[in-house]
Amino acid sequence: MNAHTKPQIILGADNQPLYAVIPYDEYIALTSDDDNVTLPHDVAMLIAVDGHTPLKAWRLYRGLSQQQMADKLNVTQGAIAQVEKKGKKNQESTLEEWATVLDCEINQLT
Repeated sequence: MNAHTKPQIILGADNQPLYAVIPYDEYIALTSDDDNVTLPHDVAMLIAVDGHTPLKAWRLYRGLSQQQMADKLNVTQGAIAQVEKKGKKNQESTLEEWATVLDCEINQLT
């Protein structure tokens, strides 16, 4: 089946979404072990809907303020703000440090 099919949402007793039924080929694509970057839904929404950079989205997802992130990285709050700026190309070492603190992969931050 190559045509896109909307997922079927199955509600629980509390009328809240419980399951989503998707076409098998989409399931295989979502669960295959390839080089696709995956993100938690909340991080993706912070990026797509709220317009945050991936770095800021991950920080917010982990519940950290800029100051808390700065304390963990031994830098200033202003340095965190600079790293989170849109369009900023960060050094690999910066991304590695952030990935460690945020418990994610480097490619999820770019």
